[in-house]
Amino acid sequence: MDSKRLSYRAGSAAGLLLCAAGFIAAATIPGLAGLLACAIAIGSGAGVLTPLGFALLAASAPAERLGETLGAAEVGRELGDAGGPLLVAAISAASTLSLGLLGAAMALLAAAVIAPAGFSSR
Repeated sequence: MDSKRLSYRAGSAAGLLLCAAGFIAAATIPGLAGLLACAIAIGSGAGVLTPLGFALLAASAPAERLGETLGAAEVGRELGDAGGPLLVAAISAASTLSLGLLGAAMALLAAAVIAPAGFSSR
């Protein structure tokens, strides 16, 4: 992103879609194959999303508030780390684990459409 080879919009959409694909794989592919596909897709998506998000935040934050801004972002990331499993558990409690994982995938797909649209192409 710093060298202008990847826009936040494209990178975040790709990362979110990879994560969603991982949850779909976990819900639909049985056994070790599903687990491996899930781990690779979600890990790759998170590996794209995290540095892009923090780079965009650092580039857009006022210099005098950079520490506070990135600290607040880290708290938000931790809440997401806790919220994802809670979302899957809540849906799973009412139905099955597969539906819970598909629910998480649907939330990620919605985010892939909605979130990048709010940012200019950087």
